[in-house]
Amino acid sequence: MKHVLTLLGALALAGCISINSDVVVEDGQTSNSISTVNGSVDVGIGAIVDGDISTVNGSIAMARGSQAGDVATVNGKIELGPDVVAGSVETVNGAIQIAGQAAISGDVETVNGRVTLGEDTVVEGRVAAVNGQLLLRGAEVGSLVNVNGGMVLEPGSVVNGELRVRKPRGGDDEPVSIDIRSDVTVAGPLVFERPVTLRVHETARLGEIQGAEPEYYND
Repeated sequence: MKHVLTLLGALALAGCISINSDVVVEDGQTSNSISTVNGSVDVGIGAIVDGDISTVNGSIAMARGSQAGDVATVNGKIELGPDVVAGSVETVNGAIQIAGQAAISGDVETVNGRVTLGEDTVVEGRVAAVNGQLLLRGAEVGSLVNVNGGMVLEPGSVVNGELRVRKPRGGDDEPVSIDIRSDVTVAGPLVFERPVTLRVHETARLGEIQGAEPEYYND
């Protein structure tokens, strides 16, 4: 999570800096890059941020049709509305929710939080969480990586690379749930480094499965 790790250093270089207050970009307006420390960022409908958005202790919300570069916070959730265009999307302690038909050119990552991607959203990079579920509602992503939260791939979801569940550092061997539903495609291998409960719909199209025995179903 390189963007989050360098967040404090980037504040000094940002175009729009706020220390202890929220930042709002009104509907249809254009702003330079945005950084704040103890505040949230709210980008309105169709607004454009010509640069990155970053905060330390606050949430970030982007409304329908808005645009920005990389979007990052440390302690806060990130919510992107329909048709949003952004670079990478990263937080440490917070959920990430991206509505339908968004276009994300980088990675989507959190440590402690759930990631939800809406229908027809495209993430070119990887989608990753350590302690949180990955939920694809008909989205397309580059790859998926998870440790403790499990995954649900709803009908029509596409993973162009690998799907991987990593072994936790604490050695927890309790199975996590992986649910792959109808008409899902995973082009790369499915690699499981820890016990999982793997349910796969019979219509799903998958790469090689390593480290788990799937339970196929049809409903």
